[in-house]
Amino acid sequence: MSRIVVLGGSFGGLTAAFELKRLLGKKADVTVVSGDDRFVFLPSLPWLIMGWRKPEDITLRVSEILKPKGIEFVHDAAKQIDADSSKVITSKGKELPYDHLVISTGPYLSFDEIPGLGPDKGHTDCTFTLDHALRTGESWKKIL
Repeated sequence: MSRIVVLGGSFGGLTAAFELKRLLGKKADVTVVSGDDRFVFLPSLPWLIMGWRKPEDITLRVSEILKPKGIEFVHDAAKQIDADSSKVITSKGKELPYDHLVISTGPYLSFDEIPGLGPDKGHTDCTFTLDHALRTGESWKKIL
């Protein structure tokens, strides 16, 4: 049986995991690794900012949507990939051996590239993550 580890619990990672399990069934153990235990429906973030939705309206627990499909979920961030040993090491030190690895961790938001950019150390808002969108919603309310 093949061991497949998928890094990332958003659109790309979950789509890959679901499709691999659907196509391979019992021929493969599929494990999703993500530091976030929530799937966020990103296209709804503008609705959250406007106050038309709440976080619970646009999120699902990753473990709850994977379990019925027979896909394991590890709620931990991948810290290192040891390609020579074919294993992923998580931030908590868990080692996950794999035969195949899918990396679908999404973009890296590099706000530090431009001075003053970004919601944490800068002077701008962002709609890319749930937490950033919540803060942008607060900024929106202040403007109104």
